[in-house]
Amino acid sequence: MAGGNPRAALAQGLPVGKLIVICCMIAGACAGLAGSSRSRRSRGRANASLAAGYGFTGILVAFLARHNPIAIIPVAIMFGGIVASGGLIQRRMDLPDATVLVLQGLTFVVLLVSETLYGRFKIFQVSGTADRT
Repeated sequence: MAGGNPRAALAQGLPVGKLIVICCMIAGACAGLAGSSRSRRSRGRANASLAAGYGFTGILVAFLARHNPIAIIPVAIMFGGIVASGGLIQRRMDLPDATVLVLQGLTFVVLLVSETLYGRFKIFQVSGTADRT
């Protein structure tokens, strides 16, 4: 509530600033625990596979799911499929390594364009919503 509508949270008497800071601290601690377990699995050594670009994919998944915890699951499965099929795409179609990133970026750009154009032009408006009096 504090992040979605700070004014409503303040009206209810919630300490918005403290809640946001505490939530950021908890999220950072969870990210640190996840990162430490990931680095511990590589036998105590950091290698090139440690920085696999999970942050970008995580941000993209959260944005595409519109921060809905239930929608994150199918969106994450979709992006996991894109990343998992990256090697196959590169070998079979003889495409460069950045193909997976380009597919993810195109998905993100299409979503941004559709969000920007939604409701601005008559062609993108939902039909049948005329006022009935």
